Amino acid sequence: MIEQNLVTWNSLITCYEQNGPASEALEVFVRMMNSRLELDEVMLASVVSACASLCALKEGLQIHARVIKNNKFSDDIVLGNALVDMYSKCSSVSEARRVFDRMPVRNVVSETCMVSGYARAASIKAARFMFWKMKQRNVVSWNALGYTQNKENDA
Repeated sequence: MIEQNLVTWNSLITCYEQNGPASEALEVFVRMMNSRLELDEVMLASVVSACASLCALKEGLQIHARVIKNNKFSDDIVLGNALVDMYSKCSSVSEARRVFDRMPVRNVVSETCMVSGYARAASIKAARFMFWKMKQRNVVSWNALGYTQNKENDA
């Protein structure tokens, strides 16, 4: 890389997070941290999503700690959604719910992440309750609810 700036680092991290291997996104993030560039919400959301893909709870917790320490990202809905999704996929639904409850603004993505998290954890009643409380639903949220039906049939 000729010029290493926030845009080039974000591009690399997002590319690996979306196209794989997700573990490379984490490795690039570590290298970026060593370059002492300031973090932004786009980068953090991508790295958290990579942690979700890898079920890398330890790394996700460390990144979440950086988010908390750097309080300026607390209102970012994309980063909040990524954290909820990461905790849900890492089987930490109670932590996902804590992040969800602290989000100042939520959307259908936030709520669907919680429905999916509850469904994965086999908390079928909680998933359905969350789903029916949603103000807006889309195909993804209906699919997440359908997952609860499949879990119930497996029992």
